[in-house]
Amino acid sequence: MKQINHSWLLSVIFLAMALAITAGCTAPAETINTSENTTSVPVTITSSYRATINQPDALSGYVKMDTDIYNIGEVVEFTVTNDGHSTLSCAGDPPSFSVTSQTPGGSWATKMGSGEPNRTTLTTLGPGESTPRNAFVTTGWEPGRYRIVHDCGVEHEFLLRALPVTPAPEVCPENNATITDPAISIDPIGDQYVNRLVAIHGTTTLPASEELKYSIFPASSPEETQGTSDYFTTIVQEGSCGENTWSAEGVIMETGDYVIWISDSGRNTTAIRRFTVLPE
Repeated sequence: MKQINHSWLLSVIFLAMALAITAGCTAPAETINTSENTTSVPVTITSSYRATINQPDALSGYVKMDTDIYNIGEVVEFTVTNDGHSTLSCAGDPPSFSVTSQTPGGSWATKMGSGEPNRTTLTTLGPGESTPRNAFVTTGWEPGRYRIVHDCGVEHEFLLRALPVTPAPEVCPENNATITDPAISIDPIGDQYVNRLVAIHGTTTLPASEELKYSIFPASSPEETQGTSDYFTTIVQEGSCGENTWSAEGVIMETGDYVIWISDSGRNTTAIRRFTVLPE
Protein backbone atom coordinates (compact mmCIF):
# COMPACT_ATOMS: atom_id res chain seq x y z
CA MET A 1 0.00 0.00 0.00
CA LYS A 2 1.38 3.41 -0.98
CA GLN A 3 2.09 6.00 1.69
CA ILE A 4 -0.04 9.12 1.88
CA ASN A 5 0.61 12.32 3.76
CA HIS A 6 -2.58 12.89 5.74
CA SER A 7 -1.87 16.55 6.59
CA TRP A 8 -5.23 17.92 5.71
CA LEU A 9 -6.44 21.44 6.34
CA LEU A 10 -9.93 22.75 6.70
CA SER A 11 -10.87 25.85 4.79
CA VAL A 12 -13.09 28.69 6.01
CA ILE A 13 -14.56 32.06 4.61
CA PHE A 14 -18.23 39.71 3.98
CA LEU A 15 -21.44 46.59 4.65
CA ALA A 16 -20.46 49.53 4.09
CA MET A 17 -22.09 52.24 2.63
CA ALA A 18 -20.51 55.52 1.67
CA LEU A 19 -21.83 58.78 0.41
CA ALA A 20 -20.03 59.55 -2.86
CA ILE A 21 -19.70 63.08 -4.15
CA THR A 22 -19.98 63.25 -7.90
CA ALA A 23 -19.31 65.98 -10.41
CA GLY A 24 -20.81 67.54 -13.48
CA CYS A 25 -24.13 68.74 -14.85
CA THR A 26 -26.88 66.46 -16.01
CA ALA A 27 -30.22 66.96 -17.68
CA PRO A 28 -32.91 68.69 -15.57
CA ALA A 29 -35.10 66.43 -13.50
CA GLU A 30 -38.85 66.64 -13.38
CA THR A 31 -40.05 69.68 -11.46
CA ILE A 32 -43.31 69.61 -9.54
CA ASN A 33 -45.04 72.92 -8.92
CA THR A 34 -42.07 75.24 -9.30
CA SER A 35 -42.54 78.91 -8.57
CA GLU A 36 -43.89 79.45 -12.09
CA ASN A 37 -47.00 77.55 -10.94
CA THR A 38 -48.28 78.92 -7.64
CA THR A 39 -51.06 76.37 -7.05
CA SER A 40 -50.40 73.65 -4.49
CA VAL A 41 -49.96 70.08 -5.74
CA PRO A 42 -50.20 67.10 -3.33
CA VAL A 43 -46.85 65.26 -3.06
CA THR A 44 -46.75 61.81 -1.47
CA ILE A 45 -43.14 60.63 -2.08
CA THR A 46 -41.61 62.79 0.64
CA SER A 47 -38.54 62.09 2.76
CA SER A 48 -38.87 59.30 5.29
CA TYR A 49 -36.88 60.88 8.16
CA ARG A 50 -35.69 64.19 9.64
CA ALA A 51 -32.09 65.41 9.67
CA THR A 52 -30.18 68.69 9.39
CA ILE A 53 -26.74 69.61 8.03
CA ASN A 54 -24.55 72.73 8.21
CA GLN A 55 -25.75 75.55 5.98
CA PRO A 56 -23.98 78.36 4.07
CA ASP A 57 -25.32 81.22 6.23
CA ALA A 58 -28.07 82.35 8.58
CA LEU A 59 -30.45 83.17 5.71
CA SER A 60 -30.45 79.46 4.79
CA GLY A 61 -33.01 78.98 7.54
CA TYR A 62 -35.50 80.98 5.47
CA VAL A 63 -35.78 77.92 3.22
CA LYS A 64 -38.22 75.63 5.03
CA MET A 65 -37.71 71.92 4.32
CA ASP A 66 -38.81 68.82 6.20
CA THR A 67 -35.24 67.42 6.17
CA ASP A 68 -31.76 68.09 4.76
CA ILE A 69 -31.06 64.47 3.76
CA TYR A 70 -33.03 62.63 1.09
CA ASN A 71 -32.86 59.29 -0.64
CA ILE A 72 -32.45 59.36 -4.40
CA GLY A 73 -35.90 59.30 -6.00
CA GLU A 74 -37.63 61.19 -3.20
CA VAL A 75 -39.35 64.53 -3.70
CA VAL A 76 -37.73 67.66 -2.25
CA GLU A 77 -40.33 70.19 -1.09
CA PHE A 78 -39.68 73.68 0.28
CA THR A 79 -41.00 77.18 0.76
CA VAL A 80 -39.14 80.41 1.47
CA THR A 81 -40.37 82.35 4.51
CA ASN A 82 -38.93 85.77 5.37
CA ASP A 83 -38.11 85.37 9.07
CA GLY A 84 -36.27 88.69 9.20
CA HIS A 85 -37.32 92.30 9.75
CA SER A 86 -36.30 93.57 6.32
CA THR A 87 -37.94 93.04 2.96
CA LEU A 88 -36.25 90.59 0.59
CA SER A 89 -35.75 91.63 -3.01
CA CYS A 90 -36.61 88.81 -5.43
CA ALA A 91 -36.01 88.36 -9.14
CA GLY A 92 -39.00 87.31 -11.21
CA ASP A 93 -42.73 87.39 -10.66
CA PRO A 94 -43.15 84.91 -9.11
CA PRO A 95 -39.52 84.23 -8.09
CA SER A 96 -37.97 80.95 -9.22
CA PHE A 97 -35.02 78.81 -8.14
CA SER A 98 -32.25 76.56 -9.44
CA VAL A 99 -30.40 73.58 -7.97
CA THR A 100 -26.62 73.18 -8.09
CA SER A 101 -24.44 70.19 -7.21
CA GLN A 102 -21.01 70.23 -5.58
CA THR A 103 -18.10 68.84 -7.58
CA PRO A 104 -15.18 66.92 -6.02
CA GLY A 105 -13.12 70.12 -6.28
CA GLY A 106 -15.64 72.01 -4.16
CA SER A 107 -17.15 74.19 -6.91
CA TRP A 108 -20.85 74.20 -7.78
CA ALA A 109 -22.39 73.24 -11.13
CA THR A 110 -25.99 73.86 -12.19
CA LYS A 111 -28.09 70.71 -11.92
CA MET A 112 -31.57 72.09 -12.56
CA GLY A 113 -32.90 75.45 -13.68
CA SER A 114 -31.21 78.22 -15.65
CA GLY A 115 -28.89 79.37 -12.87
CA GLU A 116 -29.54 82.96 -13.99
CA PRO A 117 -32.33 84.88 -12.17
CA ASN A 118 -34.74 86.80 -14.38
CA ARG A 119 -34.12 90.35 -13.22
CA THR A 120 -36.33 92.01 -15.82
CA THR A 121 -39.11 91.88 -13.24
CA LEU A 122 -38.47 92.39 -9.52
CA THR A 123 -40.75 91.52 -6.61
CA THR A 124 -40.43 91.54 -2.85
CA LEU A 125 -41.01 89.18 0.05
CA GLY A 126 -41.95 91.09 3.18
CA PRO A 127 -41.25 90.03 6.79
CA GLY A 128 -43.37 86.99 7.66
CA GLU A 129 -44.40 86.36 4.06
CA SER A 130 -43.83 83.03 2.30
CA THR A 131 -43.51 81.92 -1.27
CA PRO A 132 -45.74 79.20 -2.72
CA ARG A 133 -44.53 75.66 -2.13
CA ASN A 134 -41.94 74.34 -4.59
CA ALA A 135 -41.10 70.69 -5.23
CA PHE A 136 -38.88 68.66 -7.53
CA VAL A 137 -38.13 64.96 -8.00
CA THR A 138 -34.60 63.55 -7.54
CA THR A 139 -35.07 60.38 -9.58
CA GLY A 140 -31.92 59.64 -11.59
CA TRP A 141 -29.72 62.05 -9.62
CA GLU A 142 -26.35 61.07 -8.19
CA PRO A 143 -25.46 60.86 -4.48
CA GLY A 144 -23.85 64.06 -3.25
CA ARG A 145 -24.33 67.56 -1.85
CA TYR A 146 -26.80 69.89 -3.53
CA ARG A 147 -27.84 73.51 -3.03
CA ILE A 148 -31.17 75.22 -3.68
CA VAL A 149 -30.45 78.75 -4.97
CA HIS A 150 -33.62 80.84 -4.68
CA ASP A 151 -34.18 84.05 -6.60
CA CYS A 152 -35.04 85.85 -3.34
CA GLY A 153 -31.33 85.69 -2.49
CA VAL A 154 -31.31 82.71 -0.11
CA GLU A 155 -29.61 79.33 -0.45
CA HIS A 156 -30.09 75.99 1.32
CA GLU A 157 -28.04 72.81 1.00
CA PHE A 158 -29.19 69.20 1.19
CA LEU A 159 -27.69 65.76 0.72
CA LEU A 160 -28.81 62.94 -1.55
CA ARG A 161 -27.85 59.40 -0.65
CA ALA A 162 -28.27 56.09 -2.42
CA LEU A 163 -29.83 53.27 -0.47
CA PRO A 164 -28.16 49.84 -0.70
CA VAL A 165 -29.69 47.54 -3.28
CA THR A 166 -31.74 44.78 -1.71
CA PRO A 167 -30.71 41.48 -3.26
CA ALA A 168 -33.44 39.52 -4.96
CA PRO A 169 -34.73 36.59 -2.91
CA GLU A 170 -33.07 33.32 -3.77
CA VAL A 171 -35.17 31.07 -5.98
CA CYS A 172 -34.46 27.40 -5.40
CA PRO A 173 -35.12 24.65 -7.94
CA GLU A 174 -38.29 22.72 -7.28
CA ASN A 175 -36.48 19.40 -7.01
CA ASN A 176 -34.54 20.68 -3.97
CA ALA A 177 -37.76 21.36 -2.11
CA THR A 178 -38.71 17.67 -2.11
CA ILE A 179 -35.43 16.25 -0.77
CA THR A 180 -36.08 14.37 2.48
CA ASP A 181 -33.32 11.72 2.73
CA PRO A 182 -29.83 12.84 3.81
CA ALA A 183 -27.27 12.83 1.04
CA ILE A 184 -23.57 13.51 0.51
CA SER A 185 -21.99 14.15 -2.87
CA ILE A 186 -18.40 14.72 -4.04
CA ASP A 187 -17.73 17.22 -6.82
CA PRO A 188 -15.81 15.90 -9.85
CA ILE A 189 -12.07 15.70 -9.12
CA GLY A 190 -9.77 16.32 -12.07
CA ASP A 191 -6.24 14.98 -12.34
CA GLN A 192 -4.10 16.02 -9.38
CA TYR A 193 -0.31 16.19 -9.03
CA VAL A 194 2.03 14.71 -6.48
CA ASN A 195 3.38 17.04 -3.77
CA ARG A 196 0.84 19.73 -4.71
CA LEU A 197 -2.24 20.86 -2.82
CA VAL A 198 -5.26 18.69 -3.51
CA ALA A 199 -8.61 20.39 -2.86
CA ILE A 200 -11.76 18.28 -2.76
CA HIS A 201 -15.24 19.76 -2.40
CA GLY A 202 -18.76 18.50 -2.19
CA THR A 203 -22.33 19.15 -1.09
CA THR A 204 -24.68 17.57 1.41
CA THR A 205 -28.20 17.90 2.72
CA LEU A 206 -26.92 17.26 6.22
CA PRO A 207 -27.17 20.31 8.51
CA ALA A 208 -24.45 22.95 8.82
CA SER A 209 -21.88 22.42 11.61
CA GLU A 210 -22.27 18.64 11.43
CA GLU A 211 -19.03 16.70 11.41
CA LEU A 212 -18.23 14.45 8.44
CA LYS A 213 -15.58 11.70 8.44
CA TYR A 214 -13.50 10.94 5.38
CA SER A 215 -10.58 8.81 4.32
CA ILE A 216 -8.32 8.84 1.23
CA PHE A 217 -6.56 5.64 0.22
CA PRO A 218 -5.05 3.97 -2.85
CA ALA A 219 -7.70 2.60 -5.21
CA SER A 220 -5.82 -0.70 -5.38
CA SER A 221 -6.67 -1.64 -1.78
CA PRO A 222 -9.84 0.10 -0.55
CA GLU A 223 -10.79 -2.82 1.69
CA GLU A 224 -7.81 -2.14 3.92
CA THR A 225 -8.73 1.45 4.69
CA GLN A 226 -12.42 2.10 4.21
CA GLY A 227 -14.32 2.13 7.45
CA THR A 228 -11.24 1.89 9.70
CA SER A 229 -10.27 4.37 12.38
CA ASP A 230 -7.78 5.98 9.99
CA TYR A 231 -10.00 8.90 8.95
CA PHE A 232 -10.13 12.70 9.14
CA THR A 233 -12.97 15.13 9.79
CA THR A 234 -14.47 18.15 8.04
CA ILE A 235 -17.32 20.43 9.12
CA VAL A 236 -20.41 21.07 6.99
CA GLN A 237 -20.69 24.73 5.98
CA GLU A 238 -24.02 26.48 5.42
CA GLY A 239 -25.05 26.67 1.76
CA SER A 240 -28.33 27.51 0.03
CA CYS A 241 -31.59 25.90 -1.09
CA GLY A 242 -31.18 23.14 1.48
CA GLU A 243 -27.79 22.11 0.09
CA ASN A 244 -24.76 22.74 2.30
CA THR A 245 -21.07 22.33 1.43
CA TRP A 246 -17.95 20.64 2.74
CA SER A 247 -14.29 20.68 1.67
CA ALA A 248 -10.90 19.17 2.41
CA GLU A 249 -7.34 20.03 1.36
CA GLY A 250 -4.05 18.24 1.58
CA VAL A 251 -0.96 16.89 -0.19
CA ILE A 252 -0.48 13.36 -1.55
CA MET A 253 3.13 12.22 -1.68
CA GLU A 254 2.95 9.46 -4.32
CA THR A 255 1.40 9.04 -7.75
CA GLY A 256 -1.40 6.62 -8.55
CA ASP A 257 -5.17 6.21 -8.44
CA TYR A 258 -6.86 7.17 -5.17
CA VAL A 259 -10.32 7.07 -3.66
CA ILE A 260 -11.97 9.48 -1.22
CA TRP A 261 -14.62 7.98 1.04
CA ILE A 262 -16.79 10.34 3.14
CA SER A 263 -19.64 9.70 5.57
CA ASP A 264 -21.70 11.24 8.34
CA SER A 265 -20.62 10.40 11.88
CA GLY A 266 -23.07 7.49 12.06
CA ARG A 267 -21.96 6.12 8.68
CA ASN A 268 -25.55 6.09 7.48
CA THR A 269 -24.88 8.34 4.48
CA THR A 270 -21.74 7.92 2.41
CA ALA A 271 -20.15 8.92 -0.90
CA ILE A 272 -17.07 7.72 -2.76
CA ARG A 273 -15.12 9.05 -5.76
CA ARG A 274 -11.97 8.04 -7.56
CA PHE A 275 -9.23 10.37 -8.84
CA THR A 276 -5.67 10.19 -10.18
CA VAL A 277 -2.45 11.72 -8.85
CA LEU A 278 0.12 12.35 -11.60
CA PRO A 279 3.85 13.12 -11.45
CA GLU A 280 4.85 16.77 -11.24
